[in-house]
Amino acid sequence: MPYEYLVVLYPSQRRVKLNDEVMGQTNAVIEIEGGEYDVSLGPPTNFAPGVQKIDLRNTSLFRPLTLSFAPAETEPGGES
Repeated sequence: MPYEYLVVLYPSQRRVKLNDEVMGQTNAVIEIEGGEYDVSLGPPTNFAPGVQKIDLRNTSLFRPLTLSFAPAETEPGGES
């Protein structure tokens, strides 16, 4: 199966999890086999959305699929 390319953006460096396995770091190109993945970040879980579902196909090193996560806003008195 051909390799596909993914970039996960986040304001700081975090681990990127694909189907609950750490597969790389944010803000860098990740080279993986094509297919369906649940994309998330490593702990702490202070980001949103919690999970993004993707079908990784038809990418290239110069045109990776790009996803963005943002820091989650916490409620006053909530955990960060």
